[in-house]
Amino acid sequence: MGVRFRLENVSKTFRNRCPGRAALRHKALDNISLDIPEQEVVALTGRSGAGKSTLARLVIGMEQPDGGRVIFQGRPLADVPRAAFNRGNQMMFQNPFLAVNPSFTVREIASEPLRIAGEKRERIAQKLNDVFALLELPERYLERWPHELSGGELQRVVLARALVLDPEFLVLDEPFSSLDDLTAWRILLQFKKIFLRLRLGVLLIGHHPRHVRLLADRVAVLEAGRLVGY
Repeated sequence: MGVRFRLENVSKTFRNRCPGRAALRHKALDNISLDIPEQEVVALTGRSGAGKSTLARLVIGMEQPDGGRVIFQGRPLADVPRAAFNRGNQMMFQNPFLAVNPSFTVREIASEPLRIAGEKRERIAQKLNDVFALLELPERYLERWPHELSGGELQRVVLARALVLDPEFLVLDEPFSSLDDLTAWRILLQFKKIFLRLRLGVLLIGHHPRHVRLLADRVAVLEAGRLVGY
């Protein structure tokens, strides 16, 4: 099995400028080297502020490293065409209520990537039906609004929005942290079944040991911006 992402000596420093004070620097990542294989679930764990979200944003191309480089399937990520990369690599954020437009119906939320890609109406309708069936979401939910859904239901809608593009890789930024434990466990089991069925690669940011143990094939541990275990 090949390597999808390779981080080579990656560092990232953030600069915060306060009026009347010298520039403040925070080294979020310090000389990280890490391979993320195809079709596996790799979990990133560590305390708050360890650099987990920063690393995920570098992998998905939302941030650029100050030092080192990110390699995607053998090519520097900076050289990869963004449209094709974005279609094959999707990100889910931790709070589903903040990840959607509350003025959109579920149909509009889930179909937005396909509409942006210029897909025809018939193709969009069929893809929504297929993905909703996979996620065990009733089709009647398509006409609902975000506030009419529970956190677990809306998290599945957010996953549906990512899956309509048939991605090969997902980055999940603490996707269960805003859910109660029972709901999180139920959604987590369903996500695992879907990942295995679709043979998806996943980078999971998580801090809950049980969630990580259930989902992950490998676990990378960050501490103060450094990789201390993998």
